[in-house]
Amino acid sequence: MCKPAHVYDKYIKELDSLKVVVEQAVDNFNTVDSSQCYNTYSKQYTYSTFINAHLKDTVTKEQAEGMQRFFAIGKPLNDYLAMRPLWLTEARLRIKQVSALTNDLKNGSIETGEAIEYINEEKKQSEKIIEELKINTALIRKHLELYAKNLPVVESVLRNINSEKLPDLMKPEIRRH
Repeated sequence: MCKPAHVYDKYIKELDSLKVVVEQAVDNFNTVDSSQCYNTYSKQYTYSTFINAHLKDTVTKEQAEGMQRFFAIGKPLNDYLAMRPLWLTEARLRIKQVSALTNDLKNGSIETGEAIEYINEEKKQSEKIIEELKINTALIRKHLELYAKNLPVVESVLRNINSEKLPDLMKPEIRRH
């Protein structure tokens, strides 16, 4: 037998709050411009590839360290770009699922035992995606900061080995590892 909606008022409020938190996590995640990330990755990939192919002279310790930090952000940038659509899809799915469950509870169309099980599962899955979005937003910001900090050193080396010109940017393929 299904229960009337008021039995689930506490859970409905919890789920409404959870939905808002997931939506806020998505909004925060979307503050990082994905096209800027791709352009950053394109430049990082192009410059790293060019330097690896053309650098013959020794460089200063400062230049070497700057290039090393610059090269090291390639994989994290690629990984972020590869996973970003999946994280967003998962977050949107969670929002839909939580909304559907809330409606089912309001309509009283779920058995009590099942309702608690569904509520706990949605909470668990929502908290997981909230954490993923939060962690990866912070990580990509850190990598973009490292990129910006080390870009002048890399561009200086490039100009020295390429007649004062920066190479034309390549369009690297984004791959999941």
